[in-house]
Amino acid sequence: MQNPMINVIKPKSMKEDKEVRALTVEEQQAFTEYLLNKDLKHCKYRNVFLIQMYMGLRCGEALALATHDIDLQHRKMNIHRTLTTDENNAIIMGNKTKTYAGKRIIPIPDFIYPYIVEQMKIANEQINNEEKLLFKPSNAKYTRRTNVNSELHRILEKNFGITGISTHSLRHTYGTRCIESGMAPVVVQRLMGHKDIGVTLNTYTTVFDKFKEAEIDKVNQYYLNENLIASNNTSYISDKNLPNTYEK
Repeated sequence: MQNPMINVIKPKSMKEDKEVRALTVEEQQAFTEYLLNKDLKHCKYRNVFLIQMYMGLRCGEALALATHDIDLQHRKMNIHRTLTTDENNAIIMGNKTKTYAGKRIIPIPDFIYPYIVEQMKIANEQINNEEKLLFKPSNAKYTRRTNVNSELHRILEKNFGITGISTHSLRHTYGTRCIESGMAPVVVQRLMGHKDIGVTLNTYTTVFDKFKEAEIDKVNQYYLNENLIASNNTSYISDKNLPNTYEK
């Protein structure tokens, strides 16, 4: 039987994409210092925030982590599923990540390592945590992403006057810092779990543009080093000597 929807064109969404802002370096420094000076009793999502901000996980990916996803010996983390919601807004554990590329193994930064060990210990000692989830609430099966978001909003606005930042902004902050450090886009793509390099390039267009001139300077310096152009060639064409090719 032929699919009746085969020739139906899916309408394009008229909803504008919401721009996700990353934390500035100064904001990230201040927020990190705040988190590292708080224990879990006073900031229960501290380790979620740190993992997102310094490992680039989506919030649902972080909340789906279990102890068996962590390889302490090799300091690796296996990302292979995510928490999501169904049509009734009930939280469910997905058996895969947002995209096929989201399934990935990423290194654990040295300074994040103790906080992951701390969270694993809590999971192993927690009652009624059969799945050994790193971030299981005491009064529910799963942590709701909206609760994590609300807590992040409260902390940032109350302590730093920062608004317009979501948990996804923490992931975006990680990607931004990777690019600013000079990391190759294809490596950023793999770490972030983007399905193709185009997603990475389009998501971080502004950041790439910011460092475009610095990268071009590297090419120009290479030309000089390889004697492809003369370093003493300073005879540039003045704009006023160029022919006017525009009609008035």
